Order: sequence, then structure tokens, then C-alpha cells
Amino acid sequence: MNWVAAVGIHLLVLLLGMIVFALLCRRMRRTHIPSPPFVSYFILFATFGGWLMVCLTALFWNWSGMASLGVFSLILVAPFVTAGVAFSLRNRRTLSAFHRSAYVASLAYSGLALTALGGWLGAHFLAR
Repeated sequence: MNWVAAVGIHLLVLLLGMIVFALLCRRMRRTHIPSPPFVSYFILFATFGGWLMVCLTALFWNWSGMASLGVFSLILVAPFVTAGVAFSLRNRRTLSAFHRSAYVASLAYSGLALTALGGWLGAHFLAR
């Protein structure tokens, strides 16, 4: 049963994410939007897919050092990367619904993650 969880978490989630991303890219190309935000969506898929894999690992698999590194990067690095994505999309968010959705998702992730990190650090230092 362990190998089913491992294959499901580490291969199927990745494969399904790549398929959905490819379909989204194809849809953006077919709608002929100017300068489609492929890289922005790639970063968002990696970020939200990373959280999905972390949650599934915590629920159905054995926690490991690699899972911990993933969580640390999602908490400490990804908010700044998605803030950069939101910053790069700020002037192009009116081009299409794709641009606007990528902008909102990037801004929301950065805001929520940085607020949660700041709250955790504030509570940690106030408890001392």
C-alpha cells in the first residue's frame, strides 16, 4: 500500500499538474492574448502544487528531510518569488483575464504567506 501512496503523491500529482499547465498554456495561445503569462503560471503551479504535495505527504506518506526543505522554501522563498510575479504583472493585469488571475493569485499568496510568517515570528518573539 505504501508504494501506491508514493506513486500517487510523487508521480501522479506531478503528471496531472503538468497536463493541466500544458492545457492552460494551449488555451492561452488559442485565445491569442498578447504576451501570455506562461512563466507566471509556471511559478504559481509550482507553488500551489508544492503545497498540495506537502499536504498529501503529511497525510499519506512518511515525512522526510526533503519534505521539510519543500515547506521551508514554500514559506521563506515562494512569497518573494510570487511577489516578484505580481510586481511584473501589475501593468499587464488589464490585458486579459489570464493576466488578472495570475496577478491576483500571486498577490494573494505573497500577502497571505508573508502575513502568516510575520504573525508566527511576532508570536514567537512575544512569547519570549
